Amino acid sequence: MESLLSIRLPKTQREALRRRGAAEKRSESSLVREMVEREMQRGFDFERVRHLVGSVASPPKHWEKDPWRKHIRQRNWRS
Repeated sequence: MESLLSIRLPKTQREALRRRGAAEKRSESSLVREMVEREMQRGFDFERVRHLVGSVASPPKHWEKDPWRKHIRQRNWRS
C-alpha cells in the first residue's frame, strides 16, 4: 500500500533532482523512492563512530557556568 509524503526542498536540490530525472528518463518520485530505500538499507553503522563515544565531555562545574545550560535543558525532552 502506498502513501503520500510531502517534503520541502531547497530550490537547488529540487533543480538537481529535476535534472537527474530528465537525464535518467525517470520521475522525481522514482528517484526519491530509490534514494530513501538505499539509505534505509544502509542503516546506521555504529562502528563508524564508536571511536567518538565519550570524546565530548566536560566537567559538571563547566555546566554550572554555561549560559546555554538553561536553554538546552528547556528544549531537551529527556531532562
